[in-house]
Amino acid sequence: MGDIVYNVLSFIVAIGVLITFHEYGHFWVAKKLGVTVLKFSVGFGPTIYKFPAKKSATEYVIAAIPLGGYVRMLDESRDDVSDDLLHTAFNRQPLYKRSAIVAAGPLANFLLAGLLYVLVYSIGNTGLIPNVGAVAENELADRAGFAVGDEVRAVNGRVNKSWDDHHFFLLNQIVSGNDVEFTLSNDGVERNVHIDFSELEDIDLSTDSIERVMGVYPQLPTIRPIVHSVVAGSPADRAGIQSGDHIAQINGESIGEWRELIRIVSESNGETLTVQYRRDKALHNATLNAEPHRVEERTIWRVGILIDVEEQWQNSDLVVKVRLGPVEAILRGFETTWSIITLTTRLLIDLLRFEGSADAIGGPIAIAEHAGQAAQAGLNNYLSFLALLSITLGILNLLPIPVLDGGHLMFHLYEAIVGSPPTERMLIWANQIGFALLLGIMGFAFYNDLSRIF
Repeated sequence: MGDIVYNVLSFIVAIGVLITFHEYGHFWVAKKLGVTVLKFSVGFGPTIYKFPAKKSATEYVIAAIPLGGYVRMLDESRDDVSDDLLHTAFNRQPLYKRSAIVAAGPLANFLLAGLLYVLVYSIGNTGLIPNVGAVAENELADRAGFAVGDEVRAVNGRVNKSWDDHHFFLLNQIVSGNDVEFTLSNDGVERNVHIDFSELEDIDLSTDSIERVMGVYPQLPTIRPIVHSVVAGSPADRAGIQSGDHIAQINGESIGEWRELIRIVSESNGETLTVQYRRDKALHNATLNAEPHRVEERTIWRVGILIDVEEQWQNSDLVVKVRLGPVEAILRGFETTWSIITLTTRLLIDLLRFEGSADAIGGPIAIAEHAGQAAQAGLNNYLSFLALLSITLGILNLLPIPVLDGGHLMFHLYEAIVGSPPTERMLIWANQIGFALLLGIMGFAFYNDLSRIF
C-alpha cells in the first residue's frame, strides 16, 4: 500500500510539473503577442482551487483530473468580444502568431527537458569507470578490435569519463547507422578503432542494450558474499547464519562473488546445501535447504540471505561520479535532449509503420510505477525521468491529431495553403475523429498497463 501511495504522489508531482510548464509555454507566448488569456488551468474537470490575477483578466485554476490542462484565450467563436478588445482576440491574430502560440507548449516541454538534464549533469551521475570487462566473440566490438582491459577514453572525439557518459549520443549513432570512432587505451598505449553501425540490420533498442548490440560489457565490481541481513524464519536464519558472516563455500565450491551464491542456490532445487562461513576469523558449517517461491509463474529457490549490493557497489574503486562544469553541462544537457527527441520520433515512426513493439506504450499506471521507482532511486534519477517524460509529452502533442497542438498546427498549415481556415463542419468532424483516436490510444495504454499487472 505504501508503494502505491508513493507512486501516485510521484506521478502527480511529475505530471503537475510537466503540464504546468507546457501550458505556461502557451500562456507566456500568448501574453507576449498581446492576446488576452481568460483562463490558465492545470488539470481538467471540477475546480479544486482558483484565483483571479490582480492586473489581468486571467483566472488561474487547479482542477481535479491531473492528466492535462489548457489555456483559454479570448476568441470570437466562443466569447462576446467588445470592440476595444477585438485586437487581443486569438482568432484576430495573424497566422504566424497563432502558430507560435500553439507550438509554444511542446517547445516549452523540450526546453524544460534540456534544463533538467543540465541540472542532472551539474549534480553529477554515478557510473562505472569506462573499462572493458568482457567482449563477445565475433560481435561488432570484437571485430573492431576491442579487448578485455581496454579503457574507452573517447567516443567520436568526446572525452569519456564513465561507461554510460555518452549513452544517448551513442544510442543515436547506433539507430542512425553511423560510423563511430572509439579511442581505446591499454597499458598506456592509445589506439583508435571504428564500428560501422550500418552493418546492423534489425535492432530493437527497447529490449536490446547498447552492450548487447555492440557485444562489449563493462568491468563490474566484485560483490563479496558478506551477509547483510537474514530473513526471519528463513532456512539461513534457522541454520544460525547471521549478519556479517562471510560465505566461503557451498557444497565444497568456493564462493568468491555473490552471483556464484545465487547460482548454486537457484540450481539446488531444494536439495541439502552444506554452507561454510567465516565469522570473527573462525570457520563454521551449516546445512540448510532452499525454499521455493513463486515469482511471475516461475519457481525461485531462496535461503533468506540478503547481500547489500548497493553499498558494496558504491564503495567500489570501479565506480566514479562524473560532474560537469556549467558550460559543459549546458551543452551536454541540450545535446541529450535533442538525441532523445530524435530517438523517440524514430520509435513513433516505427510504431506507425507497425515495425516496433506496441507493448512499449504505457498509460498512467506504468508512468506512476516508473515515477515512484525513479523517485526512490534518488533525485538525479527522478529529474532524468521528468526530462524524458517531458520530451515524450512534447512529441505526442505535436502529432497531427485534432484536439492536440499538432492538430491545430495541421489546421494552420491547411489555412496557409488554401488561404482560409477549415469550415466549422470540417473542424467538428476532425475533432470527433481526434477524440476517437485519443480514446483508442488511451484505452490501449490502459490495456497494456493492466496486462502487465494481471
